[in-house]
Amino acid sequence: MHPFNQHRLQKNLIPQAGYSQTGFSLVELLVGLVIGLIVSLVIMQIFSVFEGQKRTTSGTADAQTSGSVALYSIQRDVQLAGYGLPLYDRTNMPLTCTTTSFDHDGNGATPNINTIPIAITDGALATDSDTVTVRYGTSASAGIPVLVKNIAGTTVTVDTNMACANDPYNDTIPKRNSVYAVTGNTDCTVTMVNDTNANLAAAPQSITLLNTAGLTIDKTSLACLGEWREVIYTVNANNELTRNDEPIITGIVNIQAQYGISANPTNNATGNHIAQWVDATGVWAAPGNTSATCDLANANRNCIKAVRIAVVARNGLLEKLPAVSTACSSTTAANPTGVCAWDATSAAPVNASPAPVIDLSNTQNWDQYRYKVYETIIPLRNLVWTKERL
Repeated sequence: MHPFNQHRLQKNLIPQAGYSQTGFSLVELLVGLVIGLIVSLVIMQIFSVFEGQKRTTSGTADAQTSGSVALYSIQRDVQLAGYGLPLYDRTNMPLTCTTTSFDHDGNGATPNINTIPIAITDGALATDSDTVTVRYGTSASAGIPVLVKNIAGTTVTVDTNMACANDPYNDTIPKRNSVYAVTGNTDCTVTMVNDTNANLAAAPQSITLLNTAGLTIDKTSLACLGEWREVIYTVNANNELTRNDEPIITGIVNIQAQYGISANPTNNATGNHIAQWVDATGVWAAPGNTSATCDLANANRNCIKAVRIAVVARNGLLEKLPAVSTACSSTTAANPTGVCAWDATSAAPVNASPAPVIDLSNTQNWDQYRYKVYETIIPLRNLVWTKERL
């Protein structure tokens, strides 16, 4: 190499005074990466917490919607309990009949009609939901009675046949409407219309029934029940509220119900006062017409003036430990904590009325879910209005 060029190369390799270093050093790059990672972790942590809160909030909102709609659905049917039955006169009252189950269609293969307006079936196990059964008619005449004037075979002469047609919308469906007959105070029967809409309209003072056995002239009152319905609410294994076995609301894990009973249903002053709330157990597992008074030893279906129902809705999000829910602290004390049906003292009953137990322990990790309990008192207005007639 030429000596001059070698001298220039050496000169260029030697740092010159006044020149500064440019770019990032390795240490600076590593520090920047660490800071970036920390910021990213903080952002992801905030995002994770926010997403968790959002899922909890949205799940709780879903549970609130499910619970309120479920309670509304039950309330809508329970309010109709006994519709079509109580509006008889004082002499012939279906709510004083000793028989409550009737073979209305003469067919042993089909279920009997039961005329007890409301029935609660207590869960077999502590962790089971109750079942609420509501029964009511659909007749536009609302059970207004007419007196039997003459009987010729299965044709009955009355003041009016109440337009008790087979089916108001489809006359090809036979014997849909039922007729309740009361002879005397306690002798009752239920049969079905066996006539056409055209005949009933052409002869408004006549009605042909499926069976007239036991009916007597001038002692029997008839009332058109319409289509007598039996609606059953319960919770299935998939945590769904069902109406006659058809799922209608998801996210419902338990329902509990109690009867609100009057001490004396015929008392004009206190006949509609709730003296006690009772579970459907013991004598109240199958209330009949066994006594004029009502308490824990005497179950009379006419003493049931209201129903109290609690619906438990669950947020579907499984929360991380620790547990977010606890069992109810008490069924008798005021202001209980945990997943409770209601405050046992809130209705101020005359007699002690413990709240029903809500036991959710049959679900794995049950305490890592959030729950919302909706409860209400539903007066049985068709029974309340008939107080002075019982």
